[in-house]
Amino acid sequence: MQDVARLADQDVADDAPTLDAVPAVEPPADERVGLFARLLGGRDAAPSEDGAVAGDPGGTQAKAMTTSLPLDAEQALEESQDTSGTVSETSAAETGKRKGLLASLLGGFNADDASGETGAVSEVAFGELLPYGEVKRICGVRKGQMGKMVAQYPDRRPIHEVYDSDPGNTAPHTFYVTGFDDGCARQFTASLAMFGSVEMHERLRYGLPAKVQPYSATDEAYEKVKSRVCRVPRKTPCGARVGRLSDDTVFLSIYERFGDNSEWKNLLLHSGEMVAKDKKGG
Repeated sequence: MQDVARLADQDVADDAPTLDAVPAVEPPADERVGLFARLLGGRDAAPSEDGAVAGDPGGTQAKAMTTSLPLDAEQALEESQDTSGTVSETSAAETGKRKGLLASLLGGFNADDASGETGAVSEVAFGELLPYGEVKRICGVRKGQMGKMVAQYPDRRPIHEVYDSDPGNTAPHTFYVTGFDDGCARQFTASLAMFGSVEMHERLRYGLPAKVQPYSATDEAYEKVKSRVCRVPRKTPCGARVGRLSDDTVFLSIYERFGDNSEWKNLLLHSGEMVAKDKKGG
């Protein structure tokens, strides 16, 4: 470096051209809009001087959402906004899955911890006593509020659980059954409720002539479920696939009185849904 001339030692003419430093060019405001601003106010939305986003004059959305999401969250957020204003069994389940994805991205919220957070709507108020025979959806009720768990199915890794709101009471009172895909329980009034396996159903159903015990709504629904899972004809036992069928299929019998019941209500639960309900006996 000893042979390299230093700039300070050079003679520079007074009228030599000069080069000014170029200031940093700040990108247009619309290019600085973050992911959430685009999602909430359109891709042309730009923050105002106080940090607000177009369509959010108070700036609350821009201030609250200061972290960015993975790119695939953009589509999930857009899909999770339901503008139809209507709720159905199908749309509620789909909405719940989308909200679950958004919730996990935004902070690990577990939708299973709060029944009814899937978008499903309660059909009965907590504490209301239903007439015997009616089964209604109830959301947002914790298991601890339902009473004592008195039955579960299957015994290992149970899917469905029955809760008795007033254990020891032999008069009709409120029961709940859980394990549905929408995250809500089903409420009904009874004095006693019991699960019945598909194996027991087949022994009873196929051992009785149809003229003695006509096929009911739950019988017909079971035939459809069994044919789809077991690949066997109607009025034929499931056979080798009965274990697979019984994993998520069960009957729930609801009795009005503690003792002699000439009639009772029967529910068929399959794959997280109540697929049929009818009256037995009589």
